[in-house]
Amino acid sequence: MKKLMLTTAIAGLALTASAMAQTTISGEIRVNHKAVAAEAATGTTTASGRGFGTEQQINFANKGKLNVGGLDYAAGFSIENDGLQTTSLFNENSYIDITNASSGTTLSFSIDHIQRNDSDRSAANIFGFAPSEFSSSGPAGSLLNATPGPGVGQSQSIAIIQDIGKFGKLAYNYAPTATDKSSTTITSGAGSSEAFTETNEKSAYELSFVGDLGVSGLTVDYFTSKQKQMNGVAVKAEGENIGIRYNTGALTLGVARKIWNDDGSTKVETTEKNYGMAYAVNKDVTVGLLHATGKVTNATETQKLTAIQLGYNLGPVALTVGVARNTDIGGVAGADSDMIMTRLIGAF
Repeated sequence: MKKLMLTTAIAGLALTASAMAQTTISGEIRVNHKAVAAEAATGTTTASGRGFGTEQQINFANKGKLNVGGLDYAAGFSIENDGLQTTSLFNENSYIDITNASSGTTLSFSIDHIQRNDSDRSAANIFGFAPSEFSSSGPAGSLLNATPGPGVGQSQSIAIIQDIGKFGKLAYNYAPTATDKSSTTITSGAGSSEAFTETNEKSAYELSFVGDLGVSGLTVDYFTSKQKQMNGVAVKAEGENIGIRYNTGALTLGVARKIWNDDGSTKVETTEKNYGMAYAVNKDVTVGLLHATGKVTNATETQKLTAIQLGYNLGPVALTVGVARNTDIGGVAGADSDMIMTRLIGAF
């Protein structure tokens, strides 16, 4: 028995030492300031305000070869504190990837890791702040959302990613218990390492393609996601996101469209359209324009956002400043806001 225990301990020690030899650590800190002058439909200004926000993230990554089949592996996780975060600090970029380099196939057991729909990285959002960031903290009910449909990418999931020649990557991502962004049920979509979590939230999948189609400077992305209908809920969550971005020299143009509905008693569909342009004045200075609209089936008005942004590279620190105007937020006439946002990002 003692011999067995000693052998097990040595094997574990050898694995740990091998992993540590290939481990990298990186991180990022963000400090934001937002000032909002808002006017609700009644003419009040109760949604106005200003303040600082901060986010810190540390990334641990490891990669190497498995001892079977010549397969590659990559593993890692991030520790993220978003403001004074009261939920898990470990649900960001957690993954174990197994890759067959010869076929270009990757099997990923991950959360918040692979190409995904549930992040406001719209093709039109070329740099700086996203439409959802510019439209929050004013009157409630913004129709510009970072997560169109079920949040498959932010659920613990299994995915197959396949290289399609030099055209891009095709991925199928499946979550046994999805993290749905509606208020029906809130769940992490994952239990401890020995137990599972499953509530009324059902399984969901996401099919995606991201690539340049063999055209230099072009980026095309397409996502479609659906969640299985929950018990006692008439409508199931689903979403679609398609975007195109093209860079030529110092100029980048982008457009994107999102259509989605959440689970609920009746189907309420939202359509969001984003248009973006950025111009690199020089290697350190970039300016950009962003315009977005949001329309929901049960509202009479179309929410509109127009913003201008300036990015400045300070070397180890990046600065972004954006000014935006929102009108008819949530499809409500007279619910408007003006805001200015500033962000400093330091990487290490």
